[in-house]
Amino acid sequence: MSNQLTVNFPVPPDAAIPEGLQTIFLYLTIAATAGVLVWALLMARNHRSAVPVLMVAAGFAAVPLETIVTFLGHAIHPAPGQIMMFNAVDRAIPWHIALGYAAGFGMFYLSCYPKMIADSFTNAFIWKACAITAVCYSIGEAYPVSHGLWVYYDYQPLRWWSGTAPLTWNVLNTICMLMGATLMHVTLPYLKGLKQLLIVVLGPVGALMGHMGAGFPMYNAMNTDWPHWVIELSGVASVLIAILLIWICTILLTRRVAAGSAGLAAS
Repeated sequence: MSNQLTVNFPVPPDAAIPEGLQTIFLYLTIAATAGVLVWALLMARNHRSAVPVLMVAAGFAAVPLETIVTFLGHAIHPAPGQIMMFNAVDRAIPWHIALGYAAGFGMFYLSCYPKMIADSFTNAFIWKACAITAVCYSIGEAYPVSHGLWVYYDYQPLRWWSGTAPLTWNVLNTICMLMGATLMHVTLPYLKGLKQLLIVVLGPVGALMGHMGAGFPMYNAMNTDWPHWVIELSGVASVLIAILLIWICTILLTRRVAAGSAGLAAS
């Protein structure tokens, strides 16, 4: 008797990218990336360190994550008419998405950098940063999703409105940024000289850890023939795991501050 495994890989919708909107977003992401790079260069000059610029590069280097999560999570950037950067895992990735990674991740990392070098992270800063990032994802994706620049298809858990990304994606995108920042913060004291180039590696590694570490219940359930209520529960599970990971990151990011406070209290 043979064992059979039932999986669900729905065929993506037959869609073409809206070329006019794509051009607008390409110009916007070019401008945003240029602005973030200027910010990074100014910060690099002020702190006499290449780390801020490497953080922006780390955001750009995380782009290959997009092919994996969009394949498993049933999303596409329509290929017909696309200004394509590369194609992998049956997913075409346009330049405006790649530049969006550089700008978005870069902004998050640069916002954290002063806290990293001063060891001044607080629980409030981390939770607020994550909440603001998740809201920005939800608002920022509303127009492009509702106009077909990228498409979430098949059944998506915790999708409160079809005109933007599901809640699960907003949360997973946020934790992958925070995980990258946490890896950078933990290792930064040990990265001297050419070792600082490892920042470019830690960005995509942290992004993959965050997205897949929290998202695995959802990605598994979405690719089965299980009923919708189970897929909804998988989305809830992924959000809860993401919250757990945020809490763990707060411990790692604030441990030196906490240790200093404990030392002062003991004295």
